[in-house]
Amino acid sequence: MRFAKLQGLGNDFVLVDLRGAAEGVAVPDGAFAKRVCDRHFGVGADGVLTLLDLADDLRGSDLTARMVVHNADGSRPEMCGNGARCAALWIASAGCSKEANARVLLLTDAGPRGCDVTADRPGFANVEIGMGAPKLEEPRELVYAGTSHRATPVSMGNPHLVFFTDAPAGELSALCDREGPALCKAEDANIEFVRSLGQQRFAASVWERGAGATLACGTGACAVAAAAIERGLAKANEPIEVLLPGGSLFLRLVKGEMKMRGPAELSFTGSL
Repeated sequence: MRFAKLQGLGNDFVLVDLRGAAEGVAVPDGAFAKRVCDRHFGVGADGVLTLLDLADDLRGSDLTARMVVHNADGSRPEMCGNGARCAALWIASAGCSKEANARVLLLTDAGPRGCDVTADRPGFANVEIGMGAPKLEEPRELVYAGTSHRATPVSMGNPHLVFFTDAPAGELSALCDREGPALCKAEDANIEFVRSLGQQRFAASVWERGAGATLACGTGACAVAAAAIERGLAKANEPIEVLLPGGSLFLRLVKGEMKMRGPAELSFTGSL
């Protein structure tokens, strides 16, 4: 089986493109993802992206595909923002073989996602994705480190809990590693710890369901932006930068839809 390894801000994926594959070909499942994502005995990745053909009545062009995501632990999240950027790059540039300036449509478990791909060279692109409308619930109090803290629940097709903290930005990753696993398990949600850097800028670390601490999380960055707007810490009509351990993503809330812009890059290709 041919695969490609791609990454967005260090959030890395094994991509298997089964569009046009023969009937009966094995489709990656949770067991496949656990084996391949192992960083010692497999390829190593935060997750597996599988591209499939759409049904005939949905297939608009060669720039459409069904994207199925599996986390490194074999679980299946509804959506993955960094993964979607990587998939869009692969599709728009014919397997990272050429430059591209195109719009890709991905059908995900969280719904359709339109991706505008600008690849000035093969294997690298900036991609802006329409991530859908954030769905916020009433903030609630949750306890970590023996103290009650306000959490903002946000759905980006998958669940998030956003905590704003006064901890220094350089300590967010340690805070995430220490408190994220228990909160994630108890709440069955992705956990974000966030520090405001002022002027529409935020530092964040994310503990992801099924993957743990990653260098970047696209849906997590969207959740941070949505929560910041809800709390009056950011303006909805201006770009918002979310600085993750792997680099920055840029968000805009446009007519109720969150737009996310960031890079995607091919690392290598191979066979399994």
